[in-house]
Amino acid sequence: MARLVHQVGLGMLILLLPFAKAAVEISFGLLLLGWSLELLLDPRARARTIWRSMSLRPICWGLGAYLAACVVSMMFSDFPLHSARGLIGKWLEYLLFFVIIADLACRPKLLERAIIGLTWSSAGVLLWGLRDELALRIVSGFRETYWWHYGRMVGPYQNPIDLATYLMVVSPIIVSYAVTRSGWKRWLLGALALGLVSCLVRTHAVGAWLGLAAGLIALGFGAAQHRTAWVGLGGLAAIGGWFGSKFSIVDIGLTDRWVMWQAAIRMIQDRPVIGHGVNTFMANYLRYWVGGERQPRYAHNCYLQVAAETGLLGLAAFLWLLGAIGWCIARGVQRAKGADRTLLLGLAVGLAAFVAQAAIDTNFYALRQAALFWSLAGLALGLSERIQSPPPV
Repeated sequence: MARLVHQVGLGMLILLLPFAKAAVEISFGLLLLGWSLELLLDPRARARTIWRSMSLRPICWGLGAYLAACVVSMMFSDFPLHSARGLIGKWLEYLLFFVIIADLACRPKLLERAIIGLTWSSAGVLLWGLRDELALRIVSGFRETYWWHYGRMVGPYQNPIDLATYLMVVSPIIVSYAVTRSGWKRWLLGALALGLVSCLVRTHAVGAWLGLAAGLIALGFGAAQHRTAWVGLGGLAAIGGWFGSKFSIVDIGLTDRWVMWQAAIRMIQDRPVIGHGVNTFMANYLRYWVGGERQPRYAHNCYLQVAAETGLLGLAAFLWLLGAIGWCIARGVQRAKGADRTLLLGLAVGLAAFVAQAAIDTNFYALRQAALFWSLAGLALGLSERIQSPPPV
């Protein structure tokens, strides 16, 4: 019963994440309930959990250190209720997504089911985007909707940047999944991947192309197997980035980002060690405002915002956590073979792209974006650990 509960939760998360914020919250409850019950009631589940592995201790240290930094920052926060809500309702939830899904993904066949769910979900996003594109071009009655306002594809999201982040992360995974298939399935998945990249072009989100290029440079071109597929995706990224940079209407331009970064730096200088309190950047923003729109805003650089909220100690712990996850996944890539290696490379490229784009956007602070990253990071880590240390039957 417990296994069924968390499998339903994971399936709901993968399928519905782009379409409804409520699906993220509901799926988290199901995942946490099913996983907790299984560990509590089944001794075999406790014996095979990947979190007993010594190789994952650096990740555990990073998790503990970052959560400790959040707690300390909350103790000295000028807005303790904001901090408590941010710690419990955001960061703790995101990190538990990662912990739970990594443990589940170590089991045979679960990853493939998750990738199939992601394929169907991304196909739904593609159809939604195409519908918006049709409305944008031929139906004048939609002029008051948000996709008409932007003049760019937004799909099931509220703005084109969020859609671009989803497409940037998912496209390499669909490409890698297509490579592992044969016959008509490969061609169909290839067409889906091409459609997703075409939608990415229509978002005109230069930051997403930069992130995707960074992910490919970091991991994709290191793959000797199926190099042609990765080079082809890299070529599409380069063309799309050039196209977007020429014709995009940037939502928050470089000038606006610069003043937000300046505000973040001033916050860090004021409280460099423990920060102003997790989840309080927007609450403190106007106190450190230096220009641009005079309203609470995110930093549009996740790493500066982490440092402003939890101090340089918190930023160090957060970077340690990301680095430890990347190191474990990289070890899995080195040891993997065949389809597992290809899928793991696709996941790694998407995750690396997300981490790179987070330096110029709000990725780790948007519910669906953060849930996407930590869930896929869990899938990648679970696969990597299964490759290196197969779980007992």
